[in-house]
Formats: sequence, C-alpha cells, structure tokens
Amino acid sequence: MNRPGVRVALVVIVCTSAAGFGCGADPPGGGAEVGGSTGGTGSTGGAASVTEAAVTGDTGGSAPTEASSAGGSGTGGDSLGTSSSGGGSTGGPGCGDGQVDPGEACDDGNDDRFDGCLPDCTSAPAIDTPPLEWKYIDVPGTVCMNGEVAGFGISHNPDSKDVMIYLEGGGACFNDVCDFSAFSIPFIPPPDGIFNRQNPGNPVKDWSMIYVPYCTGDIHGGDKDTELGGQVRKFHGYRNIGKYLEQWAPKFADADRVLLTGISAGGFGAGLNAVQVADAFLPGPQMIVIDDSGPPMTNEVIPPCLQQTFREVWGLDDTILAECGGDCPDLDDFASGTIAHALAKYPEMRFGLFSNTADTVIRLFMGFGWGDGMHDNCGGVPVSVPPKVYEEGLLALRAQYMETASTYYIGQTQVLYNFGQGHTVLRTPSFWTTVIDGVPLPEWVSGVIDGEIAHVGP
Repeated sequence: MNRPGVRVALVVIVCTSAAGFGCGADPPGGGAEVGGSTGGTGSTGGAASVTEAAVTGDTGGSAPTEASSAGGSGTGGDSLGTSSSGGGSTGGPGCGDGQVDPGEACDDGNDDRFDGCLPDCTSAPAIDTPPLEWKYIDVPGTVCMNGEVAGFGISHNPDSKDVMIYLEGGGACFNDVCDFSAFSIPFIPPPDGIFNRQNPGNPVKDWSMIYVPYCTGDIHGGDKDTELGGQVRKFHGYRNIGKYLEQWAPKFADADRVLLTGISAGGFGAGLNAVQVADAFLPGPQMIVIDDSGPPMTNEVIPPCLQQTFREVWGLDDTILAECGGDCPDLDDFASGTIAHALAKYPEMRFGLFSNTADTVIRLFMGFGWGDGMHDNCGGVPVSVPPKVYEEGLLALRAQYMETASTYYIGQTQVLYNFGQGHTVLRTPSFWTTVIDGVPLPEWVSGVIDGEIAHVGP
C-alpha cells in the first residue's frame, strides 16, 4: 500500500484537577471515580497498585491513601503468541506472492500489518459503525490484565479526514497490592471536554474519535505476563495498541491529521506509543500527540529504581525500549528517553506539555521511588515527590524542548486552581474553564494542533 510522507506533532498535558492516589482520570461530568478510570471495557477488569480516590474537579482534592510498596517479581511469560511488532508472512506457501490463492482473504505481497491485509493473508476486521454514534468493538488477540478481551470505542464522522485517538488513564499495577477490580467499569461514551461535539470552541468537535479504555494497568506500554500477589497479571497494553492499529490505520488511511492523546496513565501511554502510532500511519497524516498529566520527566523525578520496576514488571525492554534503541542509553530513564527518540525519529513532531506544577496524584505515584522521603529508594514508605522537585522537572523539560514543544503549566500560586495540585482536565467540563495568563486551554490546544509553539504559565 502506498501512503505519502508523515508529519508528527506531540503535545503533553498535565493539569489542575484535584485527585486522589494514582495515575488516572477525572470523572466525566463530575461523577465519582472508581480505581481512577471512568471508561472501562465492556466487561474487562484491571488492576491498580496506585488507585485514585474520587475526583471532584479542579478545586480541592481528597488526601491520597498510601499503598504498599512491595515490588513485583517481574516473572511470567508471553501468553499471546506472535509479537505485535509484525514480521514475515505466516499464511500458506503462496502467502506474500502478491496473488490471492485459495484459502487467502488477501495478498498484497508485503508485510505491512497496517494496510488492511495482514502478513498471514487474512484481512483486518473492517470498522463499520453508524456515523457520529459511539460503538464499542471487542478486538480478538488483545487482552486485559484479567485475561478478558480488550477493545475500543469509536465515533466516526465520515465527513472528516481527521481522527483523535484517546487513551484512558486510571492507575498502575506494579506491586503485590494491585487487584482486578479497579478497571472493570463498562464502556461509557465520554460526555464532555474534548469529546464535546456541541461546543463550537472544541478544536476537534468534528473529528472522528476513538476511545481506548484502560484495562491493562501498565500505562499502555507493556507486553508481559507477571505474577503479582499470587496471581498472573497480563500487561499487554502496548501490544493491544498494535492490534487496534491494524484496524485504525486502514480505516483512516486518507486522514489529514491524527491526534494521539490521553490523560494520566493514558498521557504517559500517548508518549510511549507515539512512534508506534506514527509508524502505523506512515506515510501520510500530520501526527499530533497530546499528553494530559503524564509528563515524561527524567529519573531525577521518576527515580531509577521505580523505572526499573516498571521495566521488569511490564516488560518494557521488549516494547518501548526495543523501539527506542540507542536513543535510550539509560534504560532506567526511559520516560524522557522515549520522547527524545520520538522527536529524533520524527523531527517534525510538535511537542507540548500541559501540567500542574504540583500535581498531587503524579507526585504520589512517583513517590514509590521516594521511600521514606529519599530519592531512588523503592524499599521504604512511599512519600510524594517534593513540589519543588516536581516543578523543577517540568521547567527542565520545557527548557529542553523550548523551540520544538508547547507547554501549558498551572503554577503553585494559582489559588483558583488549587495551587497547581490538580490532575487531568482534558475530558471534563474544566477543559472549557481553565484559563492561565489570559489563554484559554482550548485555544492553546488548537494552536498546538495547528503547529504553533507557545508556553503558558510559570
């Protein structure tokens, strides 16, 4: 399949809503949050060792409850068979010769997984949904942490050549205290924020929209079975995205713009999957990545011992770090390394960051590497990252990408925004009311989509 050259834009967002404990999302319409995620799969389960309390909006948040910091074993095997990274043809003897033989659904003579004809000469399932109606689709070959089939929701606008891919947030599972209950919420179409098609100020109101619930507990980055707390957890978020792309890329093969975004765990996931998604759509649309509350900071903020735990439990060496290669020389600094790799591989990528500079949820989440208040101590009682250290990490990230990224920070002097302690904003009504230094958030997002570089806040 021939597809013209790709351009990529990456935006990272961290915001102001107050939240409890974990790496997750604000609830739609102000509802209470269970396990940090309001959008689950049809009946899938997930797990979280860092579980958020109910989120009430941008003003004031409940105090987080600390969980055990016992590390996971990192053991386990590959339960899904062939890796989602692709490879040679696996069909019959004639598969791959460019001719459709008996027993083949298709044969285009290449190994491109993302052109609608898979390397084994079967066709990728077509996405057929009513216009502008949300529909949930189970995807065989994907798996949630509890072993159930994963999937995605989609609202297709046939009159638009733009598509938004949204990754939900809601905690992370990396130690023995995580359970399967946190992400077992049925899929519910998100009603507001960037999903609001009725608000004329929404820069993506007319786009096709894809919503990926969060049921893997691995910030959408893993591909490994690991035993934690006496049970096998299936961390295959990265592979799941690869399977979804087998349907998304041919469905939107003529897209002009593809926006990859997410909040909290999904914000981290957007950054971790930026290259995988760009590769699938390559060549073709303008790629944009917006990360809400999953800032890819260095191991000065996300300690090496914690990044090592993530790698071992979720199998990141075989997913994002395998892709990153030499751009990630320090495996225990992958959060910042993968962003550097994305920008190196796709120099036209636009990068932006929206963040609360004292985000209570992410500081506590990263506190599992600040045991007893000491940096790079994963054995003590988790203590939140100091606000000063967190803000310095955000400012350093801005300085590093000053000419290639946009930032929107809410500082610790902002009384109306809980002194910069909030968490996530993209899919809540606060998306419309957040204004810093006279710049409304939707206006900034629109600018990033259009390729403008702007820095808002401290």
